[in-house]
Amino acid sequence: MPSPVLIAIDASPASTALLTLARRYCRPGEHELHVLLAIDSTFAVHDKPAPYTAEELEEYPAACEEQRLGDRAVGEAVQLLQEAGFSSQGCMVAGQPVEAIVTKAQALNCELIIMGHRHLSRLGRLLDPSISAKVIDRVEVPVLVGAA
Repeated sequence: MPSPVLIAIDASPASTALLTLARRYCRPGEHELHVLLAIDSTFAVHDKPAPYTAEELEEYPAACEEQRLGDRAVGEAVQLLQEAGFSSQGCMVAGQPVEAIVTKAQALNCELIIMGHRHLSRLGRLLDPSISAKVIDRVEVPVLVGAA
Protein backbone atom coordinates (compact mmCIF):
# COMPACT_ATOMS: atom_id res chain seq x y z
CA MET A 1 0.00 0.00 0.00
CA PRO A 2 1.44 3.40 -0.96
CA SER A 3 2.59 5.68 1.85
CA PRO A 4 0.67 8.97 2.07
CA VAL A 5 2.54 12.24 1.58
CA LEU A 6 0.87 15.62 2.17
CA ILE A 7 1.76 18.57 -0.05
CA ALA A 8 0.52 21.85 1.42
CA ILE A 9 0.21 24.47 -1.32
CA ASP A 10 -1.17 27.95 -1.73
CA ALA A 11 -2.48 29.38 -4.97
CA SER A 12 0.81 31.12 -5.78
CA PRO A 13 3.21 30.23 -8.61
CA ALA A 14 5.67 29.01 -5.94
CA SER A 15 3.48 25.93 -5.47
CA THR A 16 4.96 24.50 -8.67
CA ALA A 17 8.33 24.16 -6.91
CA LEU A 18 6.66 22.04 -4.22
CA LEU A 19 5.24 19.70 -6.84
CA THR A 20 8.72 19.42 -8.35
CA LEU A 21 10.09 18.47 -4.90
CA ALA A 22 7.39 15.83 -4.54
CA ARG A 23 8.22 14.35 -7.94
CA ARG A 24 11.93 14.33 -7.03
CA TYR A 25 11.65 12.65 -3.61
CA CYS A 26 8.55 10.49 -4.00
CA ARG A 27 7.97 7.48 -6.24
CA PRO A 28 4.78 6.51 -8.10
CA GLY A 29 3.46 3.27 -6.64
CA GLU A 30 5.32 3.86 -3.36
CA HIS A 31 3.69 7.16 -2.39
CA GLU A 32 0.16 8.49 -2.60
CA LEU A 33 0.25 12.29 -2.85
CA HIS A 34 -2.40 14.41 -1.14
CA VAL A 35 -2.58 18.10 -2.07
CA LEU A 36 -4.01 20.46 0.53
CA LEU A 37 -4.79 24.15 0.24
CA ALA A 38 -6.05 25.96 3.33
CA ILE A 39 -7.89 29.24 2.83
CA ASP A 40 -8.93 31.75 5.43
CA SER A 41 -12.43 30.86 6.58
CA THR A 42 -13.59 34.42 5.85
CA PHE A 43 -13.01 33.58 2.17
CA ALA A 44 -14.82 30.23 2.24
CA VAL A 45 -18.16 30.39 0.51
CA HIS A 46 -18.80 26.63 0.36
CA ASP A 47 -17.46 23.61 2.23
CA LYS A 48 -17.20 21.64 -1.03
CA PRO A 49 -16.87 22.69 -4.68
CA ALA A 50 -20.27 23.91 -5.84
CA PRO A 51 -21.64 26.53 -8.23
CA TYR A 52 -22.04 30.00 -6.78
CA THR A 53 -25.49 31.53 -6.63
CA ALA A 54 -26.12 34.97 -8.08
CA GLU A 55 -26.55 36.26 -4.52
CA GLU A 56 -23.16 34.86 -3.44
CA LEU A 57 -21.42 36.33 -6.47
CA GLU A 58 -22.98 39.73 -5.78
CA GLU A 59 -22.48 39.75 -2.01
CA TYR A 60 -19.10 37.98 -1.77
CA PRO A 61 -17.23 38.55 -5.05
CA ALA A 62 -13.74 38.47 -3.48
CA ALA A 63 -14.49 35.29 -1.51
CA CYS A 64 -15.92 33.57 -4.59
CA GLU A 65 -12.84 34.49 -6.62
CA GLU A 66 -10.47 33.36 -3.84
CA GLN A 67 -12.23 30.03 -3.56
CA ARG A 68 -12.31 29.62 -7.35
CA LEU A 69 -8.53 30.25 -7.52
CA GLY A 70 -7.95 27.75 -4.73
CA ASP A 71 -10.09 25.07 -6.36
CA ARG A 72 -8.25 25.59 -9.64
CA ALA A 73 -4.81 25.45 -7.96
CA VAL A 74 -5.66 22.15 -6.23
CA GLY A 75 -7.11 20.67 -9.43
CA GLU A 76 -4.07 21.66 -11.50
CA ALA A 77 -1.66 20.28 -8.88
CA VAL A 78 -3.48 16.94 -8.72
CA GLN A 79 -3.57 16.72 -12.52
CA LEU A 80 0.20 17.39 -12.80
CA LEU A 81 0.97 14.72 -10.22
CA GLN A 82 -1.35 12.20 -11.88
CA GLU A 83 0.27 12.90 -15.25
CA ALA A 84 3.61 12.11 -13.58
CA GLY A 85 2.21 8.69 -12.62
CA PHE A 86 1.25 9.32 -8.99
CA SER A 87 -1.94 8.35 -7.27
CA SER A 88 -3.05 11.79 -6.14
CA GLN A 89 -6.02 13.62 -4.73
CA GLY A 90 -6.58 17.07 -3.36
CA CYS A 91 -8.81 19.22 -1.23
CA MET A 92 -9.24 22.77 -0.09
CA VAL A 93 -10.23 23.44 3.51
CA ALA A 94 -11.32 26.59 5.28
CA GLY A 95 -9.33 27.37 8.37
CA GLN A 96 -5.97 28.31 9.78
CA PRO A 97 -3.17 26.75 7.68
CA VAL A 98 -1.24 25.24 10.60
CA GLU A 99 -4.33 23.54 12.03
CA ALA A 100 -5.45 22.34 8.60
CA ILE A 101 -2.04 20.88 7.70
CA VAL A 102 -1.48 19.17 11.05
CA THR A 103 -5.03 17.75 11.16
CA LYS A 104 -4.87 16.44 7.59
CA ALA A 105 -1.40 14.93 8.05
CA GLN A 106 -2.55 13.12 11.19
CA ALA A 107 -5.79 11.92 9.57
CA LEU A 108 -3.85 10.48 6.63
CA ASN A 109 -1.06 9.11 8.85
CA CYS A 110 1.41 10.79 6.51
CA GLU A 111 5.00 9.70 6.19
CA LEU A 112 6.11 13.15 4.98
CA ILE A 113 4.80 16.71 4.65
CA ILE A 114 6.03 18.94 1.83
CA MET A 115 5.38 22.65 2.18
CA GLY A 116 6.73 26.07 1.29
CA HIS A 117 8.53 28.71 3.29
CA ARG A 118 8.14 32.47 3.26
CA HIS A 119 11.40 34.34 3.57
CA LEU A 120 10.78 36.40 6.69
CA SER A 121 13.19 38.81 8.28
CA ARG A 122 14.45 38.03 11.78
CA LEU A 123 11.98 40.53 13.18
CA GLY A 124 9.19 38.98 11.14
CA ARG A 125 10.02 35.49 12.45
CA LEU A 126 10.13 36.84 15.99
CA LEU A 127 6.75 38.57 15.73
CA ASP A 128 4.99 35.88 13.70
CA PRO A 129 6.77 32.54 13.31
CA SER A 130 6.35 30.97 9.91
CA ILE A 131 3.65 28.44 9.19
CA SER A 132 6.28 25.82 8.35
CA ALA A 133 8.03 26.36 11.71
CA LYS A 134 4.73 25.98 13.55
CA VAL A 135 3.91 22.78 11.64
CA ILE A 136 7.37 21.34 12.34
CA ASP A 137 6.82 21.96 16.05
CA ARG A 138 3.48 20.11 16.04
CA VAL A 139 4.09 16.98 13.96
CA GLU A 140 6.22 13.92 14.45
CA VAL A 141 6.93 13.21 10.79
CA PRO A 142 9.58 14.77 8.55
CA VAL A 143 8.71 18.07 6.91
CA LEU A 144 10.42 18.91 3.62
CA VAL A 145 10.40 22.70 3.28
CA GLY A 146 10.92 24.17 -0.17
CA ALA A 147 11.86 27.78 -0.79
CA ALA A 148 8.90 29.81 -1.99
